[in-house]
Amino acid sequence: MIEPAHLEREERCLAQAVYFEARSEGEEGRAAVAQVVLNRVKSGVYPTTVCGVVFQNRHRKLACQFTFACEGKALRVTEPEAWKAAMRIARDVYEGKIYLVEVGDATHYHADYVQPTWAKKLKKMDVIGRHIFYS
Repeated sequence: MIEPAHLEREERCLAQAVYFEARSEGEEGRAAVAQVVLNRVKSGVYPTTVCGVVFQNRHRKLACQFTFACEGKALRVTEPEAWKAAMRIARDVYEGKIYLVEVGDATHYHADYVQPTWAKKLKKMDVIGRHIFYS
């Protein structure tokens, strides 16, 4: 799915999604976020690269796909151990070492404390930690 010449950059983008979206979650929750990103890449509906998916619409305040990408905050890693884990999880999900059947082909998720209007139109797949996943 990722061209070898772009592997390092794409893995970093996937790890950023894991770190900034789900670093407080357990390993399963962090892997689920990575799986959603890769599902979007494969879907044919979203950009065809991991970085393209993660940072889609990043210049449109609160219109991006992943909130961290357009909040206007600096994307600084402040927890080295959580970053190291995010890199490992991103790699394991990308390489197929981790696949969550209950998340399946989900392309959407949200935190359990928000109620996006789009959620009613999709099939609920699973709840992992504070995130609800949909396809």
